[in-house]
Amino acid sequence: MNGDRHPERPLREWPLEQLAEQATLHPLQTAVLTTLLEEASHRRGRRAKALEERLRGMLAACAAMPPPAEGEIRRLRGTLAAAAQEITALRARIAALDAARTPLDPSGEAGDLHRRVHLAPDAPAWLVAEVRRAFRRRYHPDAVADRQRRPRAEEIFKRAEACFDAIERLRGP
Repeated sequence: MNGDRHPERPLREWPLEQLAEQATLHPLQTAVLTTLLEEASHRRGRRAKALEERLRGMLAACAAMPPPAEGEIRRLRGTLAAAAQEITALRARIAALDAARTPLDPSGEAGDLHRRVHLAPDAPAWLVAEVRRAFRRRYHPDAVADRQRRPRAEEIFKRAEACFDAIERLRGP
């Protein structure tokens, strides 16, 4: 008790929609559903009572479920172990790719490849391909009519293509 007339309720500030969303996200976790039901029972109104009934139904469904079989538990543990190994392998690959990053500037300065072509490092493959097409449309030497601007466009085009090639190598197969 913190001096209020009500006991401490950590979810007191949450709107009903957020309580309902959490119930949907955790349909089989009785501890979460019980906490949400406790909070919903303090609320007034028709929507709060409907949520309370829904939570009671979800808790009843959890209680009616049989405990998982031993084989199912073993299978789930195996799946988790395989996922952990895959995560470890992917982290090692990421570290190797980070270590293998090479600078593209002739001056030898290291830089972020994605930033050079105006992309975020976590940009999806389709966006990388679309930005590459846009660079090609704009800076391809044959697309530049002005002969004085053509050498600069060719230089930008070559640097951008080198960046996109390096990004593809980093992403792997």
